[in-house]
Amino acid sequence: METFFIMLKNVLLFVALALPGYLLVRTGKLKAQGSGVISGVMMYVGLPFLILSGTMKLKLEGALLQTLLIASFFLILFIVLFFLLSSPLLKKVPAEKTRGMMRFCAVFPNNGFLGIPLAMAVFGADSTVLTILIVLNVLTNLMMYTLGAYLVSGDKKSMDLKQAILNPAMLAALVGVVLNLLNLPEHIPELTTFATHLSNIVVPGSMIVLGMKMADVSLKDILASKSVYYVSFLKLILFPLLSLVLLLALGFVPNLLLRDMILAFFFAFAVPTAGLASAFADRFGGDAKSATTLTLGSTFLSVVTLPVLYWVICLFL
Repeated sequence: METFFIMLKNVLLFVALALPGYLLVRTGKLKAQGSGVISGVMMYVGLPFLILSGTMKLKLEGALLQTLLIASFFLILFIVLFFLLSSPLLKKVPAEKTRGMMRFCAVFPNNGFLGIPLAMAVFGADSTVLTILIVLNVLTNLMMYTLGAYLVSGDKKSMDLKQAILNPAMLAALVGVVLNLLNLPEHIPELTTFATHLSNIVVPGSMIVLGMKMADVSLKDILASKSVYYVSFLKLILFPLLSLVLLLALGFVPNLLLRDMILAFFFAFAVPTAGLASAFADRFGGDAKSATTLTLGSTFLSVVTLPVLYWVICLFL
């Protein structure tokens, strides 16, 4: 049960970090709409520099390189699989925009603003788990701007490959790899220090945004919604378990950092719905109300599912 309490402790700590944002809005010191400004800082500064600092440290050789390549393949495979499975699982939802938003919320995880910080808290900033997760996050963003945009809008024309490649996470990863190949971080350590300082805003900033959003919605309405429980079941339990069971079958692959890769996929997929769901709804004309409700609902429920699922996974590792 030690693994259960380790995860529970960290999840509760993250919940506590959301309290300042919640209290500031509830007491009228800030408006909930102001969370969009902080979200923008997280999206264009915090997360890119978190990815940049991680990719500058990558040692692309041996077992790690093999693991990253296989992990990248399976990340894309799983998102496509969940994308396809979500269609029959949610076919009874009559409204097209709502159905598309529910599929988006079931498929795409908040591994950037929650998964990466949570993995960092559990395993440390220099862990292989975090390294793999950072690569998975970059690819998740790529898929979000293509398949995700299509789910939200219902229009294939919204699948903008150029925008997917030019999103902040992808650009940060490319810059980090180039700096790494040029070996500049070793000769100019201030580059790493600079990136680390800016990446440190991700954890408190993302949780403050979550707290501000929580203060502007009715918890009673969220917990009374059947769609919240169904989508959260898909997002927090069924899809993560499916991916982890399939990954366990890779035990025959030699020289693969299998345990670290499985744990990285846990943090990539078992976390709640992507925090960008509301932003995508606004940008692509999706169901904004469902985006907010499902994102917050899955976040509330993950306080229970994350520690339990982590404990179960660790029993097999």
